[in-house]
Amino acid sequence: MPQIDINTTQNVLITHPAASIGKRILAQLIDFVVITTYAIFFSFMGDFLGKSTALTIILYLPVIFYSFLSELFFQGQSLGKMALNIRVVKLDGSQAGILDYFLRWILRIIDIPFYGSVAIITIAINGKGQRLGDLAAGTTVIDMKRKMNLNTSIYRKLPDDYQLKYREVEKLNEKDIKIINKVLNHHKQNYSRKTTDMLISTQEAVLKKTGIKTTEPPRTFLQTIIEDYNYIIKDSLQNNETQSR
Repeated sequence: MPQIDINTTQNVLITHPAASIGKRILAQLIDFVVITTYAIFFSFMGDFLGKSTALTIILYLPVIFYSFLSELFFQGQSLGKMALNIRVVKLDGSQAGILDYFLRWILRIIDIPFYGSVAIITIAINGKGQRLGDLAAGTTVIDMKRKMNLNTSIYRKLPDDYQLKYREVEKLNEKDIKIINKVLNHHKQNYSRKTTDMLISTQEAVLKKTGIKTTEPPRTFLQTIIEDYNYIIKDSLQNNETQSR
């Protein structure tokens, strides 16, 4: 499954898996059921209220604009996407805007016909989970669920009163943190002079890249770096959610 690197507003790189074709199709099916249910309900309402052409058009506008409006007002999610926990995002990490959602919606005319074959083929060969509408808008659809192994995950549950120690950790990306975590786990499982030297070398690399000055021993320092990274990610995601409201 392709991995999508998203830069947050605080320049923290967060990696999400691209939503699978299966999830996207299932989300579309859920949306189709929602739209069909709405259309059937208001067809009865139209019969009850009369055969006004203007009223019929007004009642069916949500059917036509469902995808565009739902993604616009629910920050990149339709009801189907909410159910599958997937979301439309900009590849550059900025908040998708009305033009982005409009481009995704209008190009469904090309993507969706013929059982969605154009969209499926484009997503399969693109490498970033993008259909034509996504390519035009600079967006993709990511899976918000992260599969984590408790022994190897770089994510930590921090206490509510956690205090950030090294702001310079913003200069590191998720790949750097994964390497740090791997070195720490390897040292824990295979304590030796060799793995201790790896800790020291990793600390030196982090200090060089970030410009941090510290007297902490290598293992303690690297653990703090991972915790600080988690703190910054949490803070960045909260800021993004606040800005999108």
